[in-house]
Amino acid sequence: MENTRIDDTRLFKEFDASFIFKGLGKKVLNALGPFGYVLDLSANDWMSIRDLLDFAQCPNDPALAVVIMALFSTLEEGSLCLDLDSGRFIDRFPASLQDMADGYRKDFGENLSQGKYRGIIDENTGKYLPLVVDNRHGNTLLYFQKFHVHESRLKGLVQGFLSSERSPAGTSEEIDVIIESLYSPSLAIRVGKHLEPIEKDPIQMKAVRLSLGSRFSIISGGPGTGKTSLMVTILRAFIRCGIEPSEIILGAPTGRAAQRMTEAVRNNLASVENPTPEDLVLRELKGATLHKILKYNGHRHDFHYNASNPLRAKVVVLDEVSMVDLVMLETFLHAVESSNTRLILLGDKDQLPSVDAGSVFAEMIPDGTKAEKFKDRLVVLENVYRSGTHLLDLVRTINRGQTPDMNPVSMDDALALSSDQWAFVLSDPLESIQASLKSWADYYYLKPNDLWNGTYSQWVRTASATRNLCGSDEGKDILKHMFDVVDHARILTLIRKGTHGCNGINAFMGHYLCTELDPFAPSGGRFFSGQLIIVTRNDYAKDLFNGDVGVILNDAEGLYKAYFKRSDTVVGIPVDQLPVWEPAFAMTVHKSQGSEFDDVFLVLPDDPDHRLLTREIVYTGMTRAKSRVTVYGSPQAMTRAISRTIERQSGLQW
Repeated sequence: MENTRIDDTRLFKEFDASFIFKGLGKKVLNALGPFGYVLDLSANDWMSIRDLLDFAQCPNDPALAVVIMALFSTLEEGSLCLDLDSGRFIDRFPASLQDMADGYRKDFGENLSQGKYRGIIDENTGKYLPLVVDNRHGNTLLYFQKFHVHESRLKGLVQGFLSSERSPAGTSEEIDVIIESLYSPSLAIRVGKHLEPIEKDPIQMKAVRLSLGSRFSIISGGPGTGKTSLMVTILRAFIRCGIEPSEIILGAPTGRAAQRMTEAVRNNLASVENPTPEDLVLRELKGATLHKILKYNGHRHDFHYNASNPLRAKVVVLDEVSMVDLVMLETFLHAVESSNTRLILLGDKDQLPSVDAGSVFAEMIPDGTKAEKFKDRLVVLENVYRSGTHLLDLVRTINRGQTPDMNPVSMDDALALSSDQWAFVLSDPLESIQASLKSWADYYYLKPNDLWNGTYSQWVRTASATRNLCGSDEGKDILKHMFDVVDHARILTLIRKGTHGCNGINAFMGHYLCTELDPFAPSGGRFFSGQLIIVTRNDYAKDLFNGDVGVILNDAEGLYKAYFKRSDTVVGIPVDQLPVWEPAFAMTVHKSQGSEFDDVFLVLPDDPDHRLLTREIVYTGMTRAKSRVTVYGSPQAMTRAISRTIERQSGLQW
């Protein structure tokens, strides 16, 4: 071990490296040193690598070790497999290691062709082995068997939908009549402050026709393009074609996204001037997580609904599909009969992919080089129905890979910007981010603000003197004003740890605001009156979902409760009865997906080379803002993010 750098790495300060690598040969140990230093692998990964080498009976094969290390590393990035093409393989290593890495890659290929790894790697013959090499599409891809199986099954399931008979929900003439009626003044969904009827957007009307006429439809659109109202219009059209509400399923990857689907149906229907009985029956529709729809059994780790016991539905609408990983989508589609069901996938092709493996939604979007079989099943919403153009131009510039002009301003100047503007606040290595955070906290939570009546701190104090917050008119008015603030603005981060991560920012904001809002909080600072929180685990019994944001308040009885807004009411839950939660003055961009705020403060990592700095995460963070965006960071970090896109490796050759 003295010839390696393994003991010097961050990882093995907490583990016994000699135990983890017991039995490995000296060549492997020498290879693991430099490569182990640059690959961010867990102790479990290292022990799995050791076990795989042992299983292959190759304890002294550095080529196999380095390739398996690279496979674990690419899975950590969200890929399904490792592309063994020379260029793509060596790109994951620093320049100083690329020649050595390519040498090991070549040795691996030669050993594979000689059958040296036949005990551990299946070359796509169907054997039950830990690893699979698949080169059917020109690239040589290395998988763990699990992901290869799920990917192959997903291809087959999607092909089943594409091959199914179209069987439109009605004749072309009937569908045209239905669509025209849904855009008429008395039946149109109304949006905006003045409740104007939605426009007869030709692209949206095309999406309705596609959904009614095809077994498989993809609808992609960014914020403000009307995906939500379009979804409800599609549901109303299906009802008019004879589909019963009980035959419709609304699904989403998270509890909060599912709740938003429920609220979207109710709120959009409530805006219609003269809803018909066909519209009113839709109010019983509720969104649910994919796990809940399939009735996941945690004890058996399986699902009630599956290929042998499919869902009884004629229409399935899945929202926020960009957040759904490959394994979950494949599992879900196994329970959907392509011959009897219409599947509609909604999402934003430019948003972050799922946290887990795969970027299935983005890979289904034709771009001239891939996914051409979906070109007749896809509608991309292009028209934006929000006021203002500056923020729209900003995100379009970023999506083109161009860096916008960054003219740094102070945090106070950023907070004084008018609507439809953005600002760049320069991080100063000699000055902590805390000065900017104090300005944000003062502006939104402590000082008077022209955006709402009074201050947040005043409403917190008023709530503490009010009985029955949820049940009295006075209490409801207080909660309304508080949620005006809560829903208006949010700090978003790319990372969790450190001073620029949501954990560090929440710790600072909690300490700073607790002193002002609830200095005698009895919880030792863990929570206080006025604190924003986010639920991180679903609790269906309490109707609370992962991603729900609430505010903790101390009422006149001295009881601390967390209050959560629902479509037409507010619910209060005693703090000691809450599911798992964490502070939410700041949240990660991943957690914010599907949410929108008027004002967003996007904090970039202080490391300009951080692996999470990508175009997709900056786009997703910025598009959470409806009115203003303030970006805090260095120009190098911003430029780096916009120049780099997420490229997850897979074999989904559509």
